[in-house]
Amino acid sequence: MIAPADRQPIIVADAGPLIRLAAAGLLDTLRGLNGRIVLVDRVEDEVVGDRTKPFAAEIAAWIEGLGEAVLRVETVVGIGVQALRARAPTPGGDALLKSALRDSGEQALREFVGHWHPAEAASAVVLYEDRTIATLFLDVDFPVTLMTTRAFVATVSRWGVNRDAVAALEAVAARYDLKPALVGEIDPAVPVDLRTLPQPMAED
Repeated sequence: MIAPADRQPIIVADAGPLIRLAAAGLLDTLRGLNGRIVLVDRVEDEVVGDRTKPFAAEIAAWIEGLGEAVLRVETVVGIGVQALRARAPTPGGDALLKSALRDSGEQALREFVGHWHPAEAASAVVLYEDRTIATLFLDVDFPVTLMTTRAFVATVSRWGVNRDAVAALEAVAARYDLKPALVGEIDPAVPVDLRTLPQPMAED
């Protein structure tokens, strides 16, 4: 299990955790795992592309405030979506775009981590709410740690980054569906057929 001394090089978040952390006023806790924050293009578009969406303006301001602490990544998935959007609308093109957008944030996230290829599980932490993320990473050939938003918040609370983080997140649980505190560490040495999806986080 990751520990404060690991100093994870990157924290990669899907759109779901970013929106929930913004709603709870906890975006700054993402720096609590000591890692650089990675924002893939499709996830960034999902959370701030339409500034009229809830918390889009707050997330955009937070991203800009991070400066060099955030790594904004272009992906093949994102380039493909942009290319389809640039086309003149047609029924066939609209169908292709709709298909490309489906799970595009998760696919772009998976693409980035796969190319970056972390050396050990503690070096890449992926935050998710959508089960698609867990299944996408289940058969990878590199180590990675998967955490739901609740698991992440419990971790930064235990580490003393923000002792009130758990209560703050639970205060928005009625508005935003939250998965239980689940953690999974993918070990490429374990055969794919023997791997399990993220499991409930151990109690203190």
